Amino acid sequence: MVNNARGRPRGPASARARLLDAAHRHFDAGDLAEISSRDLAAEVGVSHTLVNYHFGSRNAFIAAAVSLRVAPHHVIAAATMLDGTLHLPRLARGLIAVWEHPEHGQLLAGFARQLTAGGPHAQALSSYLQHTVLETLTAEFGQERARRMTTALVGVVFSRYVIRLPGMTALTADQTATHLLSMMRSAGPSSGRPQA
Repeated sequence: MVNNARGRPRGPASARARLLDAAHRHFDAGDLAEISSRDLAAEVGVSHTLVNYHFGSRNAFIAAAVSLRVAPHHVIAAATMLDGTLHLPRLARGLIAVWEHPEHGQLLAGFARQLTAGGPHAQALSSYLQHTVLETLTAEFGQERARRMTTALVGVVFSRYVIRLPGMTALTADQTATHLLSMMRSAGPSSGRPQA
């Protein structure tokens, strides 16, 4: 049944957290890309309209759930110096550590494979990368360098963890982080800030 009432959708204040918790359970189970917003909402006893109310769209909801699960904001925070600049070696090592995690890394790679296969929620991966990677790098290094750095990062992650290119999987995690760092550094000088 569709809720035709106007104004703020009804539901407890914790509905957002309950929706994210349910999304995390499905991420862990490996079926987050397939489950509908209506089914997720029903699972936690709230209206499906709360997905759009709290997150703006189904894709933004999935992106938020995945972002919180793998905690890229923690990686970025750990790589941020006292003066607010990003320390590239820490960032490269932290991002590789997320994908190397024995549980989350495999789940994230499986999720990325599902979404890049052209499923109905493929835009979620784009939203995730836009908000957790590109926007952060743009704020630090400017748009052009951030685009080149994001291309390097996505290329390394997808070649090693998603499509498992043998030349990339042969590297150790430390070698992968070093390779990513060299690519990010070679992306060009930063805009107005010293190179990390």
